[in-house]
Amino acid sequence: MMGMCALEYFSIYGCHSLIGLPKGGLPATLETLRITDCKRLESLPEGIMHQHSTNAAALQALEISSLKSLPEGMMHCNSIATTSTMDMCALEYLSLNICPSLTSFPRGKFPSTLEQLHIGDCEHLESISEEMFHSTNSSLQSLILGRYSDRKTLPDCLNTLTGLSIEDFENLELLLPQIKKLTRLTSLNIRNCENIKTPLSQWGLSRLTSLKRLSIRGMFPDATSFSDDPHSILFPTTLTSLTLSHFQNLESLASLSLQTLTSLEELEIVSCPKLRSILPREGLLPDTLSRLYVERCPHLTQRYSKEEGDDWPKIAHIPCVEIHD
Repeated sequence: MMGMCALEYFSIYGCHSLIGLPKGGLPATLETLRITDCKRLESLPEGIMHQHSTNAAALQALEISSLKSLPEGMMHCNSIATTSTMDMCALEYLSLNICPSLTSFPRGKFPSTLEQLHIGDCEHLESISEEMFHSTNSSLQSLILGRYSDRKTLPDCLNTLTGLSIEDFENLELLLPQIKKLTRLTSLNIRNCENIKTPLSQWGLSRLTSLKRLSIRGMFPDATSFSDDPHSILFPTTLTSLTLSHFQNLESLASLSLQTLTSLEELEIVSCPKLRSILPREGLLPDTLSRLYVERCPHLTQRYSKEEGDDWPKIAHIPCVEIHD
């Protein structure tokens, strides 16, 4: 019956009395399926990903949370090259979030159409491996990993990634050699990996010559500066957006050589209570900078407040300046 309607979007949220779904395949028209915060629902019916017609499935986005197991067939899309079953689904987005009891993926490979993969709060889930991706994989563009404790390495086949986000990771130290090889990355977001010991100057981010957006938050709790070497090059000159937040003891940005970031358009600094200056040693920010955002940085608020701060004239030329307590 599920296959006889023209349903395109189906979402179930916060239905705590739900314990099961009807058996059978998804409607061939369904493009997005979201099942989140249904705490009594432990699994989806076997065969729910299969189609009962020769038409290709339309499912493009699948978001699941709080399940203990995943349906068989989820990993078989696009893996059987026959006229009737090839392209049984064209999944582009897969999110598995807050599934602490989930331990394994179904057998098979991710769909070759998969563009975005998000795994968060799945602390017992097996690591994604090279075998889970097609040898000709070229579709995956974005990978988001958060509180995924078994993740120690990234499969080498992920060199097509343009976006990578890592949050609350115990093993970031082990991922750094691979991250600096992802030369197609345009966006990198790393948050709350406080136990990392490798200094930012040794991350090799300057090699990522396609990188445009970089956000770093909540690391190096004791560091007063990002590097002791005033001549170190930490970031590529391709950066257009840089966000630094929650560095509790950071006092200076001098080691970042901001004046060398000749493509920088946006600079955000949040929750750095001991940071006393934005300006590099030369006293200039890149001419390309069009937006400066500062929040919860008391010394900067005092120093750069519009018309009142002593150093306001040094940033007054920036078209958009936002400074908040």
